[in-house]
Amino acid sequence: MIVHGWRRFVRHLRFGAVAYAVLAISILFALLCYFYVRQGIEAQNEERFQEAVLVSERALERRTTAYVDALVASRAFLAASENVRSEEWEAYISGLDLDDRYQGFESLGYVRYLDSAEEVEEADLTDTSNVPLRGPSGGESVLAPVEFVGPSNFVSRELLGYDLFLEEEHREAMEAARDSGEPRATSRVYVLGENDSPDGAALTLRPGFFVYLPVYADGPEEDANNTGPATPVERREEIEGFVFGSFRMDGLLSGLTGEEVRPALDFEVYDGEGTDTARLLYDGDGVVRASEETFDPRYSHRSQTSVAGRDWSLYFATLPSFDLVSGSASLPNLALAFGLAVALALFVATWLLSASREKAEEASVKLEEANRNLEVANRELEAFSYSVSHDLRAPLRSISGFSQILAEDYEEVLDREGVMYLERVRGASHRMSELIDDLLLLSRVTRAPIERSSVAPTAVAREVVSELEARDPEREVLWRLAETPKTNCDRRLLRVVLENLLGNAWKFTSQEEQATVEFGAEERDGVPAYYVRDNGAGFDGRYAGKLFGAFQRLHTAEEFEGTGIGLATVARIVRRHGGEVWAEGEVGEGATFHFTMEPPKRPRRTESP
Repeated sequence: MIVHGWRRFVRHLRFGAVAYAVLAISILFALLCYFYVRQGIEAQNEERFQEAVLVSERALERRTTAYVDALVASRAFLAASENVRSEEWEAYISGLDLDDRYQGFESLGYVRYLDSAEEVEEADLTDTSNVPLRGPSGGESVLAPVEFVGPSNFVSRELLGYDLFLEEEHREAMEAARDSGEPRATSRVYVLGENDSPDGAALTLRPGFFVYLPVYADGPEEDANNTGPATPVERREEIEGFVFGSFRMDGLLSGLTGEEVRPALDFEVYDGEGTDTARLLYDGDGVVRASEETFDPRYSHRSQTSVAGRDWSLYFATLPSFDLVSGSASLPNLALAFGLAVALALFVATWLLSASREKAEEASVKLEEANRNLEVANRELEAFSYSVSHDLRAPLRSISGFSQILAEDYEEVLDREGVMYLERVRGASHRMSELIDDLLLLSRVTRAPIERSSVAPTAVAREVVSELEARDPEREVLWRLAETPKTNCDRRLLRVVLENLLGNAWKFTSQEEQATVEFGAEERDGVPAYYVRDNGAGFDGRYAGKLFGAFQRLHTAEEFEGTGIGLATVARIVRRHGGEVWAEGEVGEGATFHFTMEPPKRPRRTESP
């Protein structure tokens, strides 16, 4: 019994060795594909994360700079008037439109600086609107009461007349601004503002900061780099007050990271160096992670920035949902599943073929055919692995070249069906090569920067027509190229548009006895709308909307060759220029393709029915 079992095992190995080998190789290729795809997606996600961080940092810098510039402009407004009343200040603030143009900018005001007992005693501690200015309760020698503040709401009225110099954070910022002559921000403070949530109290305290910009006796005040008098001693003598702004962090940083990645990105801001929770200024989702040792994000970034002389620490980290935002998290698993399914299919096919050869000699012909099919499948799998590991072009050239060699050197060995298979392989590789070229062109025109200049489209059309006629000198086509207005566009990309549209007209009129192709222009919404019209095969007008999608074709490859990428490329280029593209046609009556290369200069009028 042991000998019989051994023989069965040996026979099993003899006829199943190929199947197991195919299974092992297929699984190896599937794993290679899985790791390659995963590495590509990880690299893409890391690039997206770094881009989101860079965009957020630059947006924060631009936004805070704009807010400080608003303080500088307000200082210039004060300097331009000898005596600004509260009504004038409120009108000025109303013109700034803080709510819409400056998110998180809660209030903008002016603090009078009284640094001696005489100034305190002589000062009129009553606002021009008869609101008492609230000073310290004791005999302090320095007062910094809020004299003007806007916009006019309950929050501003709470600040009006209050001596901000009483609080340490504000005092330090004022003294630093006074001595340096530059804007200076406070450390973290709580800013009173309106509650955006419909639930709870009408007002709420949120983390934020104040920025103080010194106002000296001598201008000019319109330059942010103007530090006033030359020395700190002179600045202390010339100081008159401060223009200040209060900012809420949740409003200031609203929408900074972008809607696409915001739910999957943790963004935290801390006052000063480090990520101590006591100095937390902002946390996008309310969960502090920067100081959490157990939190291990896929990607994280720490950096520092300076806002009005105050250092902030920025922390960015991806959340578990970051991979899901890109929509590609499942691709490695799908690639692995597909590879394993192919491996299993190849294993089963090989096993059945080997078993059929063992059972019957009469099935040898079918078995050989199956083996040939298996070899083709193995070659396809090897080509797939090579393309994954290297590139796509070299395998396509190899497929086309070796197919040509087989057709020429083994023509007598191959039957008619084999020759047909070889021709189909060569044709498919040629179409795949064209598809790759078209996809690369589509990718390039999508990423390439647009360099606009004044271009004469008719001259570009003549160049394209000359090239088309040189390819097939025996074809007779009646070209009607009208002189068209110039347009402001990228000449190189316009040439790509005309190469595709005129090339299509050339192709789809190939079966016409008298082919006619026209190029001209009409005015549409204040800009030239160019068109390419032919009398070729045309198309069903009901499907005009599908023409400009990738891989969308209304004719078979046997009727007219093509990849279905050309019109998608045209649409990408036109839309990047801010223009429009549309098509009209009827089956057998030709087609007309219209496009503009500039945004409309006047609104389109709606025609009454």
